[in-house]
Amino acid sequence: MKVLVVANSAGGVGKSTSAHCIAVAASEYGKKVLVIDADPSAGLTFACGIENPRVSTKEFLSGQFSLDASTIKSGERFSIIASSSRLLALDFDQVISQAKLTELLESFDLVIIDTPTGVSRITTYFMAIANLILLPSTTEILSLRGALNSKDYAQSAGHGGQLQLLVTKTTQELDEEFKSLIGDDFLRLEPTIRSSAQVCLSQSQAKSILTLDTKSEVAADYREVTYLLLEKLELI
Repeated sequence: MKVLVVANSAGGVGKSTSAHCIAVAASEYGKKVLVIDADPSAGLTFACGIENPRVSTKEFLSGQFSLDASTIKSGERFSIIASSSRLLALDFDQVISQAKLTELLESFDLVIIDTPTGVSRITTYFMAIANLILLPSTTEILSLRGALNSKDYAQSAGHGGQLQLLVTKTTQELDEEFKSLIGDDFLRLEPTIRSSAQVCLSQSQAKSILTLDTKSEVAADYREVTYLLLEKLELI
């Protein structure tokens, strides 16, 4: 079992979209995938067609419900532990240990964690068990600043691996100025994820772009990035 944490303290960078698309692509590659929506705004949960789940990430992390009772099978072949605003009330003094969490998740090949925007103990909790941390970012400076902040969180969580930067919503080739801003802080993944209005349309229909428009450029981008991530995680 390998854990991929998707993080960026800045909003609007494509965290939930990337987590969703990577989950679908990894499932297409034959992996048994679990997504944990650890964002109280529950955007990924909504994008999977789930509203007001009876059991959410909060109840699972609190140990109130088993993994089986907390998991929902999505229509796109992966499983999900849905989120809700109740996660804001999570008591970290009562949360299950990271060692216990890892043990519970062992039946999956890949566990993808979608984390909240902003500073959150939830993010560092999951970063501590991450095999790989993926930081989606647009080319805007605030997005890159959020990625840099997330690098600090990863270090505080004890994650020593190199962070992977996925540039999203691109409309043209990356310029040298942006590449210089990245410097040696991250390993930038190729390809970048191209911008597409179809992404918003797919979310409104509770599907990923890989399902709604399987032959689109964005779907191809995410499949290629997912294959690379699976290689890095030694799952292929």
